[in-house]
Amino acid sequence: MWHQWTVTCSTTGIKLLAFLASQLKKSYSAKQIKKLIEKNCCQVNGQTERFASTWLGNADQVALLIKKLPSEQHLKFDLSAVLYEDKDLLIYNKPAAINCDESGIVKLLSAYQQNLLLMHRLDRDTTGALLLVKNQATYNYFLEQFRQLKVKKKYQAIVDKKVVETKGRIDNQLGKKQTFSGQSIWGAVPKGKRAITHWQLVKRGKNASLLHCFPITGRTHQLRVHLAEIGHPILGDHQYCQKFFCTYYPSHYLLHASSLSFAHPITDEPFTIKAEHSSEFCQAEQELFS
Repeated sequence: MWHQWTVTCSTTGIKLLAFLASQLKKSYSAKQIKKLIEKNCCQVNGQTERFASTWLGNADQVALLIKKLPSEQHLKFDLSAVLYEDKDLLIYNKPAAINCDESGIVKLLSAYQQNLLLMHRLDRDTTGALLLVKNQATYNYFLEQFRQLKVKKKYQAIVDKKVVETKGRIDNQLGKKQTFSGQSIWGAVPKGKRAITHWQLVKRGKNASLLHCFPITGRTHQLRVHLAEIGHPILGDHQYCQKFFCTYYPSHYLLHASSLSFAHPITDEPFTIKAEHSSEFCQAEQELFS
């Protein structure tokens, strides 16, 4: 639920965190409020604000979305999220709010399987099919498969506004452009690495669209950057959009790795695995496209 306030003369010149703490009384600690701000749950004058130290002025409009947020500390290994496993592979339906690194998803999965090696990465709040391997030989096999662009990935994204075209191709060069709130911002640069994305329209809602996305390359934040650059940022991705046309506010951006396809390292036969959506993605799809 969104809570809204107007800054008055008596509260002008106060920092955002202090203002929210005064409005919420003792219902939430400063640490909890700061976390909500950092999780894109606060807006000032209609734009997402991620800095608790922002100064407020008279008549500023402040809104805070108060909802339970997931955290790595509360995530546990879920056996039902194991999409496929054999003696060489493990494919897991990754939840949001966890990093693809040794201290994140690998540590989470260590409760089930030790010594897993990450074969690729999904951004912290991207959900879906994640490939891990159990030995160095399989790792080397997939390293070459990824290098030759033979591993095919399909994503689903709920993006801002109605997409007019039914399909498209984005082909440019991406590189790091700046840093925002301690995070790297990537975008089109003259001497970056080539990035190619194909996309198809699945359906349109009143203020949002559902797309299938097929990244040919695997650059950092590729889909998030490409979709923002064509004017349709992924809903909830405040790192690449400060103000959305759609008024639906998810707790994390709505990007899901829905399938992986490759030649199995043992049989060399074509192999495809699909990952079901998260509950939040399903809820957003129902509300935006019903």
